[in-house]
Order: sequence, then structure tokens, then C-alpha cells
Amino acid sequence: MGEQLRRRPTLADVARMAGVDTSLVSRVLRNDPRGFASAETRERIRAAAQEVGYRANAAARGLRSARTMTLGLLLPGFSSPVYASIAHGVEERAGQHGYGLVLGTHAAGDPHETITDMLMHGRVDGLLVASGRIEDRALRRLVGQVPQSVVLVNRQVRGVAASVVLRDADASAVAVAHLAELGHRRICGIFGPGGLDTMVRRRLGFLAECREQGVEPAVVEMAERDQRAGFDGVGRALARDPRPTAVVAGTFPMAVGALAGLHDAGIAVPRQMSVVALHNDGLADYLVPRLTAVAMPTERLGAEAVELALALVNGGEPRRVVVPDPPRLVRRESTAPLISND
Repeated sequence: MGEQLRRRPTLADVARMAGVDTSLVSRVLRNDPRGFASAETRERIRAAAQEVGYRANAAARGLRSARTMTLGLLLPGFSSPVYASIAHGVEERAGQHGYGLVLGTHAAGDPHETITDMLMHGRVDGLLVASGRIEDRALRRLVGQVPQSVVLVNRQVRGVAASVVLRDADASAVAVAHLAELGHRRICGIFGPGGLDTMVRRRLGFLAECREQGVEPAVVEMAERDQRAGFDGVGRALARDPRPTAVVAGTFPMAVGALAGLHDAGIAVPRQMSVVALHNDGLADYLVPRLTAVAMPTERLGAEAVELALALVNGGEPRRVVVPDPPRLVRRESTAPLISND
């Protein structure tokens, strides 16, 4: 018995007391992302380690620095040019730090399975989540299971401290101020789902600037943020009485759809309706008419997300980052001064 007491406690001792596998104990005690366990199980393992007096030896402590030197980026797909720009910013900055990049999408699958595959199986050191299609509670649960591993990109969730966002409200304000300067006094904002963080901030910025400019605002809320949503959304805007004379589209694809919807309705842009997109893309120069847009620093957004993720991997504190670059109007041919009684 005395010999047993003198024996140094092992991972196996902790595992027996906690009622789990030894490998899980090792991963949980090292904060390894592959230690996929509930908060209750993780606490039980730590309590068992304390009770038996387990202390990691120097070799085990060295394992904490083991890295895959890879970051994961989860996107909803590549249908929007914004995601391609974010991905480019992430890839470039990660490469500067000697990190590779694994891209994952859930365009045709369950986003929770994609997260499990990328992060829980230890294929990446940290995961950047640039998607609004994962429920807030799922993200909170994920961060609780794998702390120091997840950064939200272009999104904020209550209970998740690590995020990097743009000045979305300011982008809407730039669009409204431009239209007000052109003489428009009835402006409709077409936005995506009301519960989505980016859309909340863009809608609030739109309404605040309309009040500031003395403009009569209207808001159309759509279930999606794609071309179809813009096409259908502008149809709802045209049905309003009085009809707006200008539209602010909450995303670039929505603006493309709005242009098509106005064309089908026989509404001339910009003579009868001005259109501004939130986010810019080179495609805007090849649309008819060329699309006025508010440019936002999406590549820097991706780069700042990498910096925050690597800080977390190295033991830093999670925090909220707002990319300081101001949104910038790129004026093209889809906006023009208001023509009264046209």
C-alpha cells in the first residue's frame, strides 16, 4: 500500500476516477481541441486530476506547444464575392505567419459536422467562423468545449468574446448620406434576416442616418441575402405607397438581384430609382448600369481574424475587434440626382 502511495499518479489513475478514456484525459488537461467533451465531463476530469494529485511531467507539458500550423476557415459557400475576399485576406496573413489554411464550407452539408471535422479532430489549431448560418447557442457550446480556438468573422454572438467585425453601421450611413445628397427623401433598405448580427448593425446604421438626414425610411427584411432576395425585395419596395426613389441593398448579391428586379418591372436605373450596394466587387463595373457601392475592408477583416486567432492559440485573451478602416463610397452609374415627379 505504501509503495502504491509513493507511486506518481498517472493519466490512467485520473481516467479511472473520472470514468473516461485516458486519451480524453490527456487532451482535456492539455486544452487540446481534440478533447471533445461536455463542460461537465471536462470539470469531472480536472477534479479527478486534482484529487489524485496528478501533475503533468515536463515531457507532457511540452506537448502543449504541439501545433498543426494550420488554421481553418468555415464559410457558408463562395457565392458571394465577400467570402472570396475574406478568404484571400486570411490566406495571405496566415502564410506570413507560416500557417497553412484549410477551407471548409457547408453549402451542401451540416455546418456542425464541418466544425467537428475541422476542429474537434485536431486538424487545425484554430477555427475562423465566417458564417451566419450556425445557431448562436451552438457557437457558445463550441467555445465552451474548445476555448482559445474559435474566432467569429464578420459576426458577433453574445457569450462568444473573440470576434472581428467591420463598421457595418457606418457603411449604411455612407450609402444613405450619398443618396440624401442627391436629393432622395424616400429610401428603402433591403436587408437579410433580422436576427443576423451584420444585418442588425447595417439596418440600425441605415435608420440612424435616415433620421440624421431627414429622410423617410422604409425597411424590407428578407430571409436570405442572395440575388433572389434582392430581386424579391425590390418588388416589395416598389409595392410601397409612396414608392421610394432609392434603394440601399444590404449585400452585393442583393443589389445585383435588385437591378434585375427593377429591369423586369420597367423601372429605369438611375433615372427612376437609384441603387447602392453595401460591399463592393469588381463585377460592379460590368453590370448595367455600373453599380454604385460602399467598399468595405474585407481582406483586412480576414487578416485581423488571423491575428486574433494566433493570439488565442498562444494563450492570449479573447476580445472583440472592430476593423478601423472606414467604409468608402465607390460612385458609379446606378445613382443619380432625384428627378421630381418622374
